[in-house]
Order: sequence, then structure tokens, then C-alpha cells
Amino acid sequence: MALALSGVAVAQEAPAAPEITLHTTMGDIVVTLDPVGAPKTAAHFLGLVKAGYFDNIIFYRIEPGFVIQLGDLDANLQYREPPLPAVPLETATNKHSRGAVAMAHGDDPNDGRATFYIDMADNESLNATEGAAPNTTGYAVFGHVTSGMEVAEAIEKVELAPEGGPFPGKLPKFPVLVTKSVVTKPE
Repeated sequence: MALALSGVAVAQEAPAAPEITLHTTMGDIVVTLDPVGAPKTAAHFLGLVKAGYFDNIIFYRIEPGFVIQLGDLDANLQYREPPLPAVPLETATNKHSRGAVAMAHGDDPNDGRATFYIDMADNESLNATEGAAPNTTGYAVFGHVTSGMEVAEAIEKVELAPEGGPFPGKLPKFPVLVTKSVVTKPE
């Protein structure tokens, strides 16, 4: 997009896209945030990373061909209260394609806090419902895996325990952790 200033066209730059590296016990996953498609959610996630909230968290929901989920449970499967308030849902323009990173929420679409997931397939059922009022359905895609999708695929293939965790049958038999999350390219 270009803006005209006194007859001179000037290119308008999109906001910088921060990168986050999730250092996991199986390798690194790099997520590039989307400050255009989901600005509030991307900023919320970035704030949680900067606060160290995503250090020593566990992947606790593995659904091959669907999602791998983590965020609010520590290595001992204990819930940790996020230091930031819930973020309103932003789903007007984003799509759940393979490698998309999105904020989970409960029954209230505006209660996304810290639980997030990586789409392991094109999950159109998680997009906003066509024809619904804006930002009332679906889940906010706030970034994409830009490096380390092979790590996410390896996590997707780990052996699962028959019980335990908030989603019985979906918890890795041997814990898979994010040991540290860091901003590797600032906004």
C-alpha cells in the first residue's frame, strides 16, 4: 500500500513481525507473530514470552493430524495463572492452516489467556464461522511456525499415556517441555 504525501508516493510499512523461539526438549520451534491479522493476541503472547511465562511448560494435548497444545500448565501439570488479563477474540482474517499458532479459549470466545496450540493440519473447523458476527466464533491465529515444523511433527508422534492430564489419552507418556521461550526477533 502506498500513501501520497505532497504528490510523492511513500510505501507504508506493515508492523514488524516479531519472532519467538520455543526451546523444547525435542528441538526449537520458531513462531513468527502476526501483528496485522491478530494484533491484540500477538501482543498478548509476546508479553507472556517477555514475562517468562512460557518457560518450563508442558505439551499436554497431542492429537495427531489436528493440534499439539500447551501454555498454562507447568512441567508438573500444575495450572499457573497468567500475569495478563484475557484477550478479546480476533478471527476476522485468519485461517487455521498447517503450522498456524492460535490462542485457545473456553466457552467465552473472549477468555483467551495463555493456552495455545499449533495446527498440525489445515483445520478449517477452527476458523470463524462464515456469516457469524465478527470475532464471535473460531480461534485467533496469531502466528505461524516458520522454522522447526519438523520438531512439531516429532512431538505429534510421541507415545501417549492412556491416562493423565486434562485430556486423557492425549498426554505424552514422557514429558515434552518448552524449557525456555525467547524473543529472537523483536518488534
